[in-house]
Amino acid sequence: MRSILVLAVLLIAGQAAAFDMNPIDVDCWGHDFLCNFTKVSEKLKFPVHETATLLAYDCYERTGSCRGGTAHSSADNPHKSGTLRDLVLGSEWNDDPDALLRQGVTRAEHWYALFKDAKLQAECKKNGADLKCNEVTITQTPMMLYRSHFGDLQFLHAMAAAADEPARETKKKMMAWAKFAYTIYVDDENLNDSDLALFPEIAAIINKQGWTVGALFNPVPGGEWKKSANPWKFGHYESNGMLRTQNDDDIGIEYVALGSLLHMIQDTYSESHAHRERGCNALSSSKGRLELFRNYADQEGDIHGIADVYPEWMKNGELANDNAVWASAKIISFAFAKEPWETVEKFLDTEVLVLKDPDRLPEPGNRDCFAGKKSKKIAAGNK
Repeated sequence: MRSILVLAVLLIAGQAAAFDMNPIDVDCWGHDFLCNFTKVSEKLKFPVHETATLLAYDCYERTGSCRGGTAHSSADNPHKSGTLRDLVLGSEWNDDPDALLRQGVTRAEHWYALFKDAKLQAECKKNGADLKCNEVTITQTPMMLYRSHFGDLQFLHAMAAAADEPARETKKKMMAWAKFAYTIYVDDENLNDSDLALFPEIAAIINKQGWTVGALFNPVPGGEWKKSANPWKFGHYESNGMLRTQNDDDIGIEYVALGSLLHMIQDTYSESHAHRERGCNALSSSKGRLELFRNYADQEGDIHGIADVYPEWMKNGELANDNAVWASAKIISFAFAKEPWETVEKFLDTEVLVLKDPDRLPEPGNRDCFAGKKSKKIAAGNK
């Protein structure tokens, strides 16, 4: 068993997605006593979203004393306490929107294989004449995982859906998602069973008739993993073709929705997702306006994860304003106080998602910038 887990970690290291979750075990969340394998996995892929979200919760509870380090909120059993568990599961939803890892349908190495296939299909859509695309079948109705990482839902990771999508369009979709997710949390009615058609803008983006809010955020995995007879291949995920339904468990949908919003905002501070003024610090503690968004499909897989680090500023000391933890804490504060959407909209529009040039097109970035080395090519498309 240990050899399988080590293999999974090594595989993920080869295609680490910056600011993504650590998909080894959702109960680890960066704390050794919750999972004895976490030490090994963190050396290759730190669970930044989970950590940032828990630290943000601390900041919300301890106004005026927002510090980095091990989150007080997660000290014992976050996976057993509804609010924190569901909020953190929500921060992972953007990476696992089909609940394949959370529901145990796929192991980490299977998830990685799907991620690689999604990237290959995205590349072959752009250049089908490439020799590597000879035996590639483009999925006509891809799962959410494919769409959120290499397709039309990349805004869930604060990234542009295509090379010709201007920053204002990416922001527009992000703001629509923010309003949707925030509304799910603050609405006094239980919206779990509500058809997505109740939210026309989001329904048009998701484009899945019959899906409910609950089925979107806490789905029953609609298929299974099929092992391959070829020992050199992992296998494939096979959909059952049924309408996506909600899982019958005690997961709080409203917290998952809020966690998803936190994930998207946190990604705007990751250099491999978006470039801000005073950038090229991977996960800088303080950055300015957004200069541009990135696009997964145009990046080299081995450089995206360079920005996936656990920065010193998040480990120790006071957390200043204008960083991923601060922004997340503000949103948690607004949500728990049930402030009107207009308050959150103003905060995002004027403090977090301020565009320097709304017409700027996405650029893939470069290795030096992701590693924190400033140069004249800080936002250039050079690899």
